[in-house]
Amino acid sequence: MKDSKGWIDKRAPEHLSSSVLSGAIYIHNGKDTQEKLDRTEQVLNKLGPKLSAYAMALLVLPELIKKTQQTDEYKEFADELHSQTVH
Repeated sequence: MKDSKGWIDKRAPEHLSSSVLSGAIYIHNGKDTQEKLDRTEQVLNKLGPKLSAYAMALLVLPELIKKTQQTDEYKEFADELHSQTVH
């Protein structure tokens, strides 16, 4: 593929656009907290609040999933789903 960004942007939803993914990766790769904060501000200035919010959401998603999986509601759901699974 010559233009993977164009290919992705034509097919992916806005929250998974190449600019959002690039912004999230750029922030993630900061060497320390201060650099990550500086990069977050740069991404906000470049992408605007909506796309920057998507980038930040991608960065917090693993922690959000982890916290969700620790809730009683999720555990009950997982147990129910597991009991319905055909072995």
